[in-house]
Amino acid sequence: MNIAKLLVIAALIAPFCHAADTPAPAPSNGQVLATKLVELAGTKGLMQQSFEIGLKPALDRMRAQGMPDELVDSIHAESQKFFKENFEWDEIEPQIAKLYADAFTEAELRELLAFYETPTGSKAVTQMPVLMQKGMAMAMGRIQGKMPEFQQKVGALIQAYRAKAAKAGPAPAAPGPAPSSQPQ
Repeated sequence: MNIAKLLVIAALIAPFCHAADTPAPAPSNGQVLATKLVELAGTKGLMQQSFEIGLKPALDRMRAQGMPDELVDSIHAESQKFFKENFEWDEIEPQIAKLYADAFTEAELRELLAFYETPTGSKAVTQMPVLMQKGMAMAMGRIQGKMPEFQQKVGALIQAYRAKAAKAGPAPAAPGPAPSSQPQ
């Protein structure tokens, strides 16, 4: 894992870090319910937790590739600092609530709120990210185990393409720049 991949992670979370500068319209009843759902579901904490969960494999790969613990720990600390400095919940929350308000009817939002107010709903909020992380780790482990087979198939596709291209002859050359009328 290199710094470029960390920059990709930063780019992925960037849309969540700064909201648009346009003022938000007055919230509808659906928006109010959605905001309550976002709060009750612990979305802010889940986003922070998701950032850490997403970052962990990259940090683990850095360590596995022999990067010193001190450097990995520094990168982790800098990543956390970046997230805290740029994760502006007060700007993000209304946008997320709008996503919920657009996706669910008011009746559905009330049902979701009722569920999250139960002990099972409360437990779901805390357990789902952990279960998703474990599920993703299992899926990625399976995919990584099949990677040599995939790489062979892709290699065969590349070889077949090259053979086909070689039989077709050289591709026409791209036109070069126009000759300069100025002496050199």
